[in-house]
Amino acid sequence: MKKLWMRRIVWSSAIGLCMMGCIFLWADHELNKVLGKSTRVINFSSFIKPSPLVQIRNVNVLSEDCTHFIKNQNVLMKDGLILQLGANQPVNKDATLIDGTGKYLIPGLVDSHVHVKESKNDLFLYLTNGVTYIREMAGNPKILEWRKSIRKNGLGPRMFVASPPIFSEVGLAGYYYSWTRQSVNYSNKKDAEKAIKKIKEQGYDAIKMYGFVNPEMFKTTIEIAKENKIPVIGHIPLVDLETFSHSGQKEVAHIEEITVKTIDEFGKSISKNPEEYLRFLKIRSHQIAKKLKENKVSVTSTVWLCKSFLAQRFDLKSKLKVIELKYANPKIIEGTPLYKMGWLPGKNGYEYDGKDTPEAKKLSLTFWKTYVEAIHIMTKALVDHHIPVMAGTDANVATVVPGFALHDELESLSQSGMTNSQAIYSATVEPGEWMKSKTGKIKAGYYSDLVLLSKNPLEDIRNTKAIEYVFFNKHVIGKVQIKMILKAIEDGNNENRNIEIDEYLK
Repeated sequence: MKKLWMRRIVWSSAIGLCMMGCIFLWADHELNKVLGKSTRVINFSSFIKPSPLVQIRNVNVLSEDCTHFIKNQNVLMKDGLILQLGANQPVNKDATLIDGTGKYLIPGLVDSHVHVKESKNDLFLYLTNGVTYIREMAGNPKILEWRKSIRKNGLGPRMFVASPPIFSEVGLAGYYYSWTRQSVNYSNKKDAEKAIKKIKEQGYDAIKMYGFVNPEMFKTTIEIAKENKIPVIGHIPLVDLETFSHSGQKEVAHIEEITVKTIDEFGKSISKNPEEYLRFLKIRSHQIAKKLKENKVSVTSTVWLCKSFLAQRFDLKSKLKVIELKYANPKIIEGTPLYKMGWLPGKNGYEYDGKDTPEAKKLSLTFWKTYVEAIHIMTKALVDHHIPVMAGTDANVATVVPGFALHDELESLSQSGMTNSQAIYSATVEPGEWMKSKTGKIKAGYYSDLVLLSKNPLEDIRNTKAIEYVFFNKHVIGKVQIKMILKAIEDGNNENRNIEIDEYLK
């Protein structure tokens, strides 16, 4: 009898371990699937050849401060750099000549907050939209390989890559976040030193702070990062705004991060006290902006995404119809049963999931309307106090289509109190200076990453979409190539769909 029980225990344990192993493998497969790496990567190297010497003739060139266009300029580019610009250059017969008469030349745009995941076609979506530089805010070794390849062959946007997000969990929770979030986790100074040293050695440009890091590990991270001469950027961790403002973190990844802290400070339900909260915020936002200014903290925007929360929650189908959904990686938008982080109905984590009563829905609606208004108020305060604001989108978060979304973001910034000049500055000069990179200005010695527009974006910010040519590294793409790239991405996406999206398309 004893042997029989022993056999049962052994078999039960074996079956349990087998089931756990199968669940683990399935979960791991799902987590990898939603990174988007199974979608066929397009190859456009056959129809985009390097153009080592290019001259744009008689074009209107955006001034270095983004306030006006300088008329009838000639711009000569060689081997990926701006060689000369001026009004009286002779025609260079050895160069590829482009007529810029009546057109507007701006620096290549920078999206300062993206998540490529492992969706490599996104890199080409950025280029087709005139985005020639991206800041990846949750990097991994694969993205570092892509950056290395781009530096070699030039076929992609330039990349600033932050580390995987930092967590400060202990025990099983730490292993869980390291697995599911591809995070770096430590809970003591010794492990933090090892982790940050490795981040620096791997070649990441910054350390990505996450919002759940405890005060002790936040302070430790800042100190060790300073010793290693690597900036800390990202979310505001579990500290108040006063502590954060003079902590030494160089940047906040979202205007939303600051706004949410003010909701905590308010201490009441903003669903039930919306007008009182907004009055509080109109005063508090200026106090916060002054502190950030004193401590030289920059902020990345992601305003359009925050504005989208209201529609995603209550009218998702309509929201999907106004974005370029067909170009988003299908595995990212389809999501996974593990968690609601997809884009589509039933899979979107922003959809309303509260009580199905008129009162509950009314309170939720009031909250999100107030929330959007608060984002505008905070943005306006940052602009009024001349805080360095960099345009960023949080691309690949639900409804944020890589490349296309930056134009939406610029429009949102314009609606939030920026002039068109300031909006363009936030996507060109500001991030270029923050990264200490030769980008963001049309200037001799700077990268020849440029966008030629058919309409003036200072008159209407939506004109940043009127793209005639994109210049990046040593390459040039025009309307024909842009259409070919987009069609190839659309076809590749359609091959890999499990859910049809026709009802959500424009």
